[in-house]
Amino acid sequence: MKTRDLNRLQGLAQLVHDHELARNSRLSGARAVTREKLDKLAAPVPLANDPALFAARQAHLQWAAGQRMILNQRLALETARLIEQRRKTARSLGRLEALKRLRAHPPRA
Repeated sequence: MKTRDLNRLQGLAQLVHDHELARNSRLSGARAVTREKLDKLAAPVPLANDPALFAARQAHLQWAAGQRMILNQRLALETARLIEQRRKTARSLGRLEALKRLRAHPPRA
């Protein structure tokens, strides 16, 4: 394989790896936002002596429980996507490193 071809392939591999890194970052950020929302829902709410306020807090607790279920499902999906993306990112890095080595030590024809 010619040096020029190896240079092109390495450039393409670098672009792919940069793209995979950017996706990894976006997915990680989305997962962090979901975790933050879950943490906010887990904050304790003090009980009230006023019956109307107590009823409102009970309604809020029911709503928060539903939101936690939704957010936990979203978090699980985002975690699965992030794991898959990390695999893709690692593979693109491996390809890039292999091309760098080939360029540094080209095979003799």
